[in-house]
Amino acid sequence: GGISGRGQTLRARACVYPTASDDSKRDRHHRRPVHVSPGSRRVTSWLPKPCSDLVTRSSSDASSVAPTTAPSLDPSKIAVRATTESAELRGAAAARALAFYTYPSDRSEFSIRSHRNMRIDAEWDAIGEKIRGEDVAFRDTRVECVVVALTLDEDGALPDGFAYDANTLDAACVVPKSETTPALLILGTLDVNQGAKLPAEELAGMHPGTDDPVPEGTDISQDSFGTNKGNYGNGESDFDAKIRAYEDSLGTRPVRYRRGYLSNVCVLAAARRLGIGHLLMEESLKVGKTWGIETMYVHVEAENVGAKRFYEKNGFEVCEQETEAYALSLSRPRRLLLSRTVG
Repeated sequence: GGISGRGQTLRARACVYPTASDDSKRDRHHRRPVHVSPGSRRVTSWLPKPCSDLVTRSSSDASSVAPTTAPSLDPSKIAVRATTESAELRGAAAARALAFYTYPSDRSEFSIRSHRNMRIDAEWDAIGEKIRGEDVAFRDTRVECVVVALTLDEDGALPDGFAYDANTLDAACVVPKSETTPALLILGTLDVNQGAKLPAEELAGMHPGTDDPVPEGTDISQDSFGTNKGNYGNGESDFDAKIRAYEDSLGTRPVRYRRGYLSNVCVLAAARRLGIGHLLMEESLKVGKTWGIETMYVHVEAENVGAKRFYEKNGFEVCEQETEAYALSLSRPRRLLLSRTVG
């Protein structure tokens, strides 16, 4: 979870599946890669989509590198919200593909775009499956995608300071206009995950525990209404069901409703240093409060000082950390776990 830094070799993740859902298959027309002229702010044509080989994936720690010249955006055209809209999830997937994957300097622009569109498809499928409770790895986790969206002008032109290129902006970040809504540019995104731990993450929060009292004023009305309520049709085994039933029988609030994790936090390179990250934090905490999350966690690479400082400014503090030896055993940078109370 946090803001992209050092790269590491691409590895398969439990939450990413190459197959598309029926809904996403019907929406394939959004997936076609585009060709844009260098420095252009408009799409000029569509291109067929070839295959590509693997590249380097950065961790989900949003980069602290700022653009040379920060653009100026009209605050009245910026909205932040949780979304389940397919086209907006597609834009969020594109922002993640831009933030989390880097390419060798000798890769052609065509090759980069080809691979990126493959990653956008995978990220898009993954977001939808987690939200719908179809991802087996997330069966004990409720997931919401939060986006910051900029309303574009009637002609769909990008604001000054933004341009389509191979490294910082892809046309898939734009949500096409419809009969009722204007075109949108997804500036940033993250996932809010409600559960005892974040799937595939060894570093997990320890608080609150089963015996810890529930803070006064905590909203528990959403308990048992999310995809983490159990037996949601996502492949829960009899053993898992028994463990969950035992936890629910203790007479205390289950831990899976009490902890939350932020993941896939990213902001478009051209939109950094504009407060977009703070908007994402504020909205994610609102979602957490609505769900009754008591403690929110986020993972950060230890060497990503900028990301760590960003979260600390938003009320997070380091609560757990990996040893260097453990990180080396996993062939990746050492990670920190930060936390803050919600409410």
